Amino acid sequence: MKTKEEILEQLYITPQDLKILIPELGINNCIKVIKQMREEMEKRNMFVPNSRPLLAQTKLVIKKMGI
Repeated sequence: MKTKEEILEQLYITPQDLKILIPELGINNCIKVIKQMREEMEKRNMFVPNSRPLLAQTKLVIKKMGI
């Protein structure tokens, strides 16, 4: 299992990683947050990885969630 420090150092974050950072957030809500961040990345013309599990840029998630 990853530590919070390891997750925050990654370039991209998964819903499972977000769940580790914010345990009170359910996995379905984590997936919604990641999808919103991916839409934001598309609007900013940033690279959006087409993969499973869904990935979003860690910096954006940290800013939005106030971590």
